[in-house]
Amino acid sequence: MGSNSNGHNLVLTIDGAVQYITEKALEEAVVGFSGKSGMAIVMNPRTGGILALAHYPSYNPNAFREYPKHELRSRALTDPFEPGSTMKIFSAAAAIESGICKPTTVFNCENGAFHVGTNVVHDTHSYGMLTVQEIIKYSSNIGAIKVGQAVGAEILYKNLRSFGFGEKTGIDCAGETTGVLAPYAKWRKIDAGTIAFGQGISVSAIQLITATSAIANGGILMKPHLVQAVTDANGQIIKKIEPTPVRRAISSETARTVRQMMKEVITTGGTGVNAALEGYTVCGKTGTAQKIENGMYARGKYVSSFIGFVPADYPEAVILVIVDEPQKRYYGGTVAAPAFKRIALETLGYFNISPQTIPNRLTVSLEKEGKG
Repeated sequence: MGSNSNGHNLVLTIDGAVQYITEKALEEAVVGFSGKSGMAIVMNPRTGGILALAHYPSYNPNAFREYPKHELRSRALTDPFEPGSTMKIFSAAAAIESGICKPTTVFNCENGAFHVGTNVVHDTHSYGMLTVQEIIKYSSNIGAIKVGQAVGAEILYKNLRSFGFGEKTGIDCAGETTGVLAPYAKWRKIDAGTIAFGQGISVSAIQLITATSAIANGGILMKPHLVQAVTDANGQIIKKIEPTPVRRAISSETARTVRQMMKEVITTGGTGVNAALEGYTVCGKTGTAQKIENGMYARGKYVSSFIGFVPADYPEAVILVIVDEPQKRYYGGTVAAPAFKRIALETLGYFNISPQTIPNRLTVSLEKEGKG
């Protein structure tokens, strides 16, 4: 440091305007559905730079003594949770990457109830035969189980690991969790199915958005980061943080296929219709996961989420919204998708990305509640 006692400055990747937009939309979602808490992240998929990182309720780090200890953490990094249906995009990616399925491969979704061992898995609607594409669009748990079983434990595990689940992302911030992804040799017979729809695995919000960014970024997983540069007291750059590719998670071809599937989620009948933006194509996936308390799934307690990116074909922003224990309504398509939509629309406007004119654009019925 020499004689300079002021130390160095950190220049963050956080964008003040996007952070403000994200905080406001998150607060509206948590308060509007009487949730316990919420978090939201916006990321640049090509660099791994975090543009916004929001928690609600929030705290002022300059007056940290005034807040309860358990609130003084960055929950998006530290707290693992069962993701639920957002995992279906990664099980679909595993199925396509391994060559086991195409988007048009058909599975019998057992008219809404399916026995797995001693357990019965249900869908919110009864479906018969669905393609992999439709399993993602309608968020069929039974369909996802069938896909997971077709892929098998080893291939599913290896694909989820290549997306970074079960290990720290290495973000430049303390306290990160690894989440929980047990080695496939320890999986029970039921696990390949349930993990495929997001039960029996836990992830952090930062892992989930980083993995989704790989789909947005043509299959390449980038290391997430909050620090862009270090400068001295005079503002001269001492160290610049370059974007760091971690590895190729899936082929660019598979990434393109999964993006196409994620577009369908936002169209009429899909669980993500509430995330549709006038004039922009959106890729997304809803998530609704029952919470675990004392080793049991807790009745009436859910984590509702929506993950997606815009514009679909050249993504500028990947956005994740999570609301913990919303009341009255709990589907991710109802609770979290509108907040995603607000963040996406205002961020695209701020970035000066003008709407595309989409020929024969699908008109979306927003009355239907998105379930999934």
